[in-house]
Amino acid sequence: MGNAEAAEVKRLQALWRELYSKILPTLAHNRDAAQPKWPVTLDHCFARIILDNTIGEGREQWDKRLKRPAVTNMTREQLVKAIEMAERIKDGDEDLVALDLRSLETRDRDEKTSPLPAFFTRNESMPKRRKAEQNSNDPPDYSPKRAKTSVKQSTLSFAQRPNQSDNIPSPPLWIDVKVGLSLTLHRIHAHLSLTPYRKRLYAALLSVPSGRYTTYAALADYLGSSARAVGNGTCSNPFAPDVPCHRVLASDGSMGGFGGSWGADGGNASKKLELLRKEGIKFNGNGIVQGPPFRDFAHLRATG
Repeated sequence: MGNAEAAEVKRLQALWRELYSKILPTLAHNRDAAQPKWPVTLDHCFARIILDNTIGEGREQWDKRLKRPAVTNMTREQLVKAIEMAERIKDGDEDLVALDLRSLETRDRDEKTSPLPAFFTRNESMPKRRKAEQNSNDPPDYSPKRAKTSVKQSTLSFAQRPNQSDNIPSPPLWIDVKVGLSLTLHRIHAHLSLTPYRKRLYAALLSVPSGRYTTYAALADYLGSSARAVGNGTCSNPFAPDVPCHRVLASDGSMGGFGGSWGADGGNASKKLELLRKEGIKFNGNGIVQGPPFRDFAHLRATG
């Protein structure tokens, strides 16, 4: 490789890094109008989506065709294709949701699981104990307790929906909610750095419906862990707001929190309170929630 060609590759590498690690995450966090929905916000998620659809050609995950790390092993042609797709996403000329679905379907096929679109059901076949590597902050991977009653599904929406828990949405909305929830479940399943415990925690959180709240202790009891482990998991939730960690409060009905920005003294406490009030949760003059916590959790999974 000549000096000029090497310099061009370095320039393309720098541009690719800038696009997937800074520009696209910033647009996603700001909910830029280029995309009607931003299903991911993290840099490695954008890299996954784009590389699966360029290097993997939408047929297999990219690291089955290219050695890691991608940025230092990509050819000039592969860098150009990735950059062009990232630019099209940025400009709204590519449907990010469709690309994400294709990437997740590819990884599901590789793992011999069901492709999207899919709907959710209770997972009644989870073993009582599984051997898995655990994060130092995560508890042993015990199976969750069975829910005592049927569960109302989360709307995954922050818009106020009066009497939502008692009404069955019209078919188009209900289908959209199912597909949205199934997409989130697949994103949780496909996340490369999550421990099994955190995947179960985030799946359980999806069963807390809009207009209800739960507690760290209630989730800990369901998952067979500590409230501290639940707090650690919700503080580092990469799927917010689709996985509604804002619906988790302290046992005394206060904002709670384990040193995170969503606790009583955190920078997002007022936002958490605003989201809960929009969903219909009521608080007294001392900022304590009214009504019993939600406990009818279910372990959700996507099925074809």
